[in-house]
Amino acid sequence: MNGSQHYMLTLEWAASRLSAIMGLNWKSVQAVHVSQACEALLRSTNTQSKPRGLIVTYKDKQLPAKTILRMAYCLANNIPSETKLKFASSESSLQLLRSLGFQAERLQAIDPVEKG
Repeated sequence: MNGSQHYMLTLEWAASRLSAIMGLNWKSVQAVHVSQACEALLRSTNTQSKPRGLIVTYKDKQLPAKTILRMAYCLANNIPSETKLKFASSESSLQLLRSLGFQAERLQAIDPVEKG
């Protein structure tokens, strides 16, 4: 299997997992939609809150992955950006973002009490 075949299998797997879990057609979301969502969020005034949980790093900024995925889905499917999408962010969300070439990860919770 060559690199592009592996990429397509990974992309298809991630999209199918998200579709099965969330009931949305994630196969429509492409890298350009994620980039456009990141750019829109960076331009918005709603970036003051510190992301937690799942994040995507774009232009050295940590952005909330669930917000980016929601915006990218709306762009990809030509639906209004204010449309409420109900889905759970999960490892499949990270896999989809990574398969599209983005750095995505789960932020580690900081335990204020060290065990020892």
